[in-house]
Amino acid sequence: MLAELKWALLVISLTLAFTLQPLLVLASPLEAELGGYVAAGVDHYGAFYDEDGERSTTRGVLRNAKLELELALGERWEAELDGSYKIEGDKKELDLGDAYLLYDGESRFEAQIGRFKEPFGLERLASYTSLNTSERSLVTSAFAPGRSTGFMAGQYRKRGTWSLGLFTDEPDGGSTHAITARLTRAPIRSESQTLHLGAAASYRDLGDSRFQIKDEGEVFSADNVIRSPRFEARDAWLAGLEAAWLYHRLTLVAEAMAQNVRRTDGSRWQFGGAYLQAGVFLTDDQRHYSRGEFDRIEPRHRAGALELVARYSAVDLRDRNLGAEASVTLLGIAWYLGELFQLRLNYLMPDIRGNTLMAAPDGDAVTLRAVLRF
Repeated sequence: MLAELKWALLVISLTLAFTLQPLLVLASPLEAELGGYVAAGVDHYGAFYDEDGERSTTRGVLRNAKLELELALGERWEAELDGSYKIEGDKKELDLGDAYLLYDGESRFEAQIGRFKEPFGLERLASYTSLNTSERSLVTSAFAPGRSTGFMAGQYRKRGTWSLGLFTDEPDGGSTHAITARLTRAPIRSESQTLHLGAAASYRDLGDSRFQIKDEGEVFSADNVIRSPRFEARDAWLAGLEAAWLYHRLTLVAEAMAQNVRRTDGSRWQFGGAYLQAGVFLTDDQRHYSRGEFDRIEPRHRAGALELVARYSAVDLRDRNLGAEASVTLLGIAWYLGELFQLRLNYLMPDIRGNTLMAAPDGDAVTLRAVLRF
């Protein structure tokens, strides 16, 4: 109850700050748009995903119920404030999402302050409603940083983008300060095809806090059964490479990420991973690209768009014979009915080596998501 009260007070204070201060300074017309989405479904998984080794588990999930408030303050200023509510098994979570103020300058230059995603990873930066799978890849979930509080500047042109930001966060009671940057280029861009290339890097001051990578293997309601060693860490370097090729109905995406972590005793630990994903539309549709990211699907026909998806994702969280090496192979299908409704069905085949938590490291999973935008 106390946590929910704090969250509500934060939302109210940020709303007042975002709406009143820029208006007083700029005396510009205010345009507001309220929207959001609800994503819910079912997870069914075997013993691999359960620490206690239950052979079969079926759970209904509220993946995300998100409410978004977008404000346009004159021609140059924008603000966004959103919050989300999730139900993951017995866990219920109320969370503050984006809360930022953005200045849109000349030559597509932007400056942003508040809470938002750090500029790292093609898949991480994509909105959940732009994905074609139930969850992001194992690699993205394990390595790519999410939302933090900070300041970022960048330039976002049709064929290339750059962004650089300073961030701070407090994960698991620790304290993280980071410098994160991303650079993208689209050397080929036309109506029929696009080639995207990108790189990102982040230096992270971990402040001698406890470090461990924990992941549920692309199943939202599962246990965090894929883990690295756990230790106190001083700092870390994170690097990522990304590539994507859009050709008519076909989309190919690949990302690789590596992390170098320094323990408080001075030793360095290496972790990494990569994924390859392919999607092909069975209908006469294709994905669109702008500003170094994928846009949401806009089906051409009333019956909607149908896309087949396959992905292989693998991580190496093992060093000095501690931690796990794991992979997840995914086969899926996504149906987009207009711009407001989606269905995603995924079949996942996991594998793990090294140190394991589960009693029986086998058993596949099936996930189903329905996404409704409003």
